[in-house]
Parts: sequence; structure tokens; C-alpha cells
Amino acid sequence: MSETPTTQLLALFQANDLHFDSAEDAWARAEHLSPLLGWVVAHFPDERAFQTCAAWLSLCAEHIQDAKPAAERFAQARSGAHPRQAHIVASKLGDVRNASILARKPAAAAFADAASHLAEVWAAVTTGEVDEETDPWARARGASQAMVTAWVEHQGLGSKDNPGRQKALGELLDLLRQARRAGGLAET
Repeated sequence: MSETPTTQLLALFQANDLHFDSAEDAWARAEHLSPLLGWVVAHFPDERAFQTCAAWLSLCAEHIQDAKPAAERFAQARSGAHPRQAHIVASKLGDVRNASILARKPAAAAFADAASHLAEVWAAVTTGEVDEETDPWARARGASQAMVTAWVEHQGLGSKDNPGRQKALGELLDLLRQARRAGGLAET
């Protein structure tokens, strides 16, 4: 029997000497974005998990210039327009990232990279093609790092600004909590 996302979340925190009574307790008190985003992504293919990610990206895009196209593109991954729609979206997000790099828009590029990590997992899970490269916890970590970079780059702090990254983590975590509440994804 495989572990639930909640069991995995609590074990991850415990391995780092952070103890929570439940996933709800972790959601209320944790100060770490990556494990909580991992918990959401580990719930794929639950539509509420997808909606939570889409809402989080949309909320983040409100604060990062030129990020809205990537957030809107991610939201298209769930449509049934094509049997491999999620894979197409993940690929297009890579194109958005590359175009943003060429346009010298590092915040938008990092945002698209974050969205791409999430879309890759959704694509793999919904088509039964999960492998170690689409591990939800690892991809959530990558998405979290990219989103923090997008946040600090947009604020002109540079991706190596540690106080800026810490502040960004808190703000992004608040937005993720807001998106989760709106999406109705609960502890399992």
C-alpha cells in the first residue's frame, strides 16, 4: 500500500525535525512552501488539486509582470481539447519560458518554469506516465524554487537575495493557502 500525501508530508517534516499533528496543522503553521505545494501536487489527478495549483498560479501572476500568459496556459492543461492536452501545455510552457528568457524577462521566465513543473506532473499523472522525473514532491520543490525566483526577480532583488527569498516564501505560502481554501482540497 502506498503512502498518502498526508503521511508523506508529515514524514517529510518529521525528517527535518518539524512536528505537526496533521496536515491541517502543517497547513496552519508551516513556514515551508515546497512540502505544502508537494502535498497539493501529490493529490493529482484530483481536480481540486489541479484547481488549487491553477488558482495559486493565477494569484501569483497578479503580482508578477508578464506572468499571466503562463498561468492561463497552465489552466488549459485540464481541457479535453486533445488526448495529450496536458503534455501540449507543458511543452508550450517551455516555449513561454524560452521566449521570456530571450525577451530578458527573468521573472516571467521563472514563473513559466514553475508552471511547467506543475503541468509536467499533471500530464504524467493523467496519462499514466509517471516516472521518477515526474515525482510530485521533486517537481513541487522545483516549482517552488522557480516561483520564489520569479517573485524576487520581479521585485528587482535578484535571485540570490536571501532576505528577499525568505520574504517571498512567506508571501507565496500565503497565496497557496488562499488557493487551497478556495479549491476545497482537504486532508486525506
